[in-house]
Amino acid sequence: MKLKKWLSLSHLIIMLAPIITAVLLFNVLVDYNKNNDLKDYLLIMSKFKVYEDKIQSPELYNTNSLKDKSFVINKDKNLVLIELYTDIGEKIYPSNESSMLYTQTQELYSDLYKVVTGYKAYTLKKPVFKNSTLIGFYKITIARNIFVKDVNNKTIIAIICFIFVLIIIYTSVILLLNRKFNKPIKLLVEGMHNFATGYGNTVKYENKDEIGEIITNFNIMEKDIEDKRKTIEVDQKTKEYMISSISHDLKTPLTAVRAYSEAIINEKGSDIKKIKNKALVILNKSVYMQKMIDDLLMYNLLTTDYKMNFVEVDGYELFEMLFSGYDEDCEKNEIKLICEISLQGKYKVDVNQMIRVVDNLMSNALRYTPKSGNIYMGAFSIRDAKLAERLGRKDIEELNLIKSEGFVLLIKNDGVIIPKEDKDKVFLPFYQCDDSRSKKTSNGVGLGLSIVNLVIKKHKGEVRIFSEDNSTVFACWIPQKSI
Repeated sequence: MKLKKWLSLSHLIIMLAPIITAVLLFNVLVDYNKNNDLKDYLLIMSKFKVYEDKIQSPELYNTNSLKDKSFVINKDKNLVLIELYTDIGEKIYPSNESSMLYTQTQELYSDLYKVVTGYKAYTLKKPVFKNSTLIGFYKITIARNIFVKDVNNKTIIAIICFIFVLIIIYTSVILLLNRKFNKPIKLLVEGMHNFATGYGNTVKYENKDEIGEIITNFNIMEKDIEDKRKTIEVDQKTKEYMISSISHDLKTPLTAVRAYSEAIINEKGSDIKKIKNKALVILNKSVYMQKMIDDLLMYNLLTTDYKMNFVEVDGYELFEMLFSGYDEDCEKNEIKLICEISLQGKYKVDVNQMIRVVDNLMSNALRYTPKSGNIYMGAFSIRDAKLAERLGRKDIEELNLIKSEGFVLLIKNDGVIIPKEDKDKVFLPFYQCDDSRSKKTSNGVGLGLSIVNLVIKKHKGEVRIFSEDNSTVFACWIPQKSI
């Protein structure tokens, strides 16, 4: 429940609960008093009957005949009051000497023959006649001490119950407030403190209220910051590793360039062939260093918000151009090259970056393909039946689980496979697998596959590696852009 609704409901309960409790207790008291009142009334009427029989005789109303008379029995001394009056209101017998001697006639004539019920006593007044002549009045008052005491006790109990209910209500409200507000806020504060001191962990709170939303957003923010911190750490380590690797990779060709430059300077003869050979070494090392610098610049560029130059191209014509120019390198290394293109339609790609992707993948394939081995280059629509034949059922099912459109670029080469634990790591800059796949020729600088992965991601695509049975396949999926 949302806190706003919960607070409104709790306030309503706090306001209504005491009122409802008071009404219920009052009704209980009223019902109880009614039941006791009936019992008390029946008991009192019997007492009235007893004492009326004693004071109804007309002879009693002679003022000289009541001296030393006692109509009230001992056990009722504190409960019953009997008063006798003459016809003019003169009191001729009071069982309580403190009562007044005269009573107004109007008061005497009121409520005759009627049992007047008061909170503390019952009162009965009746006239007395002799030969149809009014000779006096009698008034009997019976106290309701037991009833009053019982009512007072029950009232005290009701008040105690009311106070107890109030205590329960306010204790429950305090506990609920602590559960709804204090506890989650304390959890959030502790989580923020732990995160600030470097011991951050997820704040566990499952309620879907406003504080729960704050805690959820805090956990998301904490995770996001932690992920970014780890990314920064990885980037920092990567940069440090890149600097170390570049320094190492530049040191060897620079040493060679310096050595051959000094040799040319110190050459005493005029052997042009030797000078050209040394100059060629310098040129090759310079080309290697230039490629390293170009790859490094491109890698840094692709890791930023670099915007690709997307243009619309025909798929078949694009790959016909991309696959050309590698025959000579394959022949030089005694490698058989097989090319296949089976796709149609228009695609939006950055042509220059796609050239770089194919070039880097082919350089990697040439580096690890043994003599008399094969390199396969293919481009297919994602649903093309030929793609399943080239990749195999298991691999194509893995692609089809998440892909529904676009094309796949395949570069397959014979040779040593990539271990499963290294498949994701090969895209890290300068990462080296085992020695059989980490030998670098003069053309390898360790950034080619990293650049391939970044370019494909810029195209909203993915790169998958399938490496088994002495062959490795790089499958690059790029979605189709309809125009």
